[in-house]
Amino acid sequence: MRILLIYTKEGSDCYSHLRSLLEDMKIPVETLAVKSQEDRDIKQFTAFFELVDSEQKDEHRGNASGPGSLWTESLRTEAQESEIPTHAVILSPLSKRWFDFLAGFSCGSHLPLLVYGHEAIAGISNEFASYFTFLETEVSLQTFFEAEYEAFKKQEAAREIIRAQQTLLQMGVPVNGESLAHCAGDGRIREVSFFLAAGFSPDTRNKAGVPLLSIAARKGNREIVRYLIMAGAQLDLKADDRGTSALSDAVMGKHHEVVTDLINAGADINIRSKDGQTALIVAVGAADEKMVEALLKAGADPDISDSLGASARKYASLFRKKAILDLFQTYAPPKEV
Repeated sequence: MRILLIYTKEGSDCYSHLRSLLEDMKIPVETLAVKSQEDRDIKQFTAFFELVDSEQKDEHRGNASGPGSLWTESLRTEAQESEIPTHAVILSPLSKRWFDFLAGFSCGSHLPLLVYGHEAIAGISNEFASYFTFLETEVSLQTFFEAEYEAFKKQEAAREIIRAQQTLLQMGVPVNGESLAHCAGDGRIREVSFFLAAGFSPDTRNKAGVPLLSIAARKGNREIVRYLIMAGAQLDLKADDRGTSALSDAVMGKHHEVVTDLINAGADINIRSKDGQTALIVAVGAADEKMVEALLKAGADPDISDSLGASARKYASLFRKKAILDLFQTYAPPKEV
């Protein structure tokens, strides 16, 4: 969204105030100071609505290659279009020729024309008045642009979703949850980013009910895990197949870096699977001393029992894992009764 303010020297005070108001609303502003030479002023006005010439566009196309090149080209085009005013606000009285020109321009381009204040109304023919929206007060103008800005952001979000979906299809990737799950498991972060931009949740599950974070954790795809965490994935969702969280899945796969990332992100250290096992119990069962130490340092409780009534400490004792028992003694000694 970008506003073009049109004013004469006499309306400069109103222009300065309105520009500050719009900038406070974080709405970009362009300005056109109308002088006495109408032809030159009108030419300057139309220049605001011209995109780069066709030769530059062809150069862009020549530089784009590989999967997703149309996405890149569309972003370039939209970046150019974002510089074009979406609304024009007239702050000063203009000549009849100016207003007639603006009405015709609006008819062809659908550019909304706003007239602010009483002074700017003079010169508008009754036959063309319907092409203009009249806003008499600062409050009415601010209310108008607040509503327009909210609508613009929603439209932009919808366009972003469509662009991402189209890019995935151009890359030969079906746009559905199962396809997203495969990409997460394969470590294809570029595709995963497009899926999330297309409106898919970072908590999407595959057909087996396994969340994306668990899928990536099981494969040890650290880049995907970190991306999903940044995207707001819920850390402690349990997979339907194993009843485990991503943390337990990463421990089971001995993916140490992924475990560290999940711990640092705030994953529940003591969450239990459907069998009642914690990540620490899994680490003890795997005799993974490094993992046991990392979990203990993060606050894992060695005395939580699983569905068989055995805890991580008890399993370490039963399996005679002296090194692990020593770790328990160091980081979580038995509580005195």
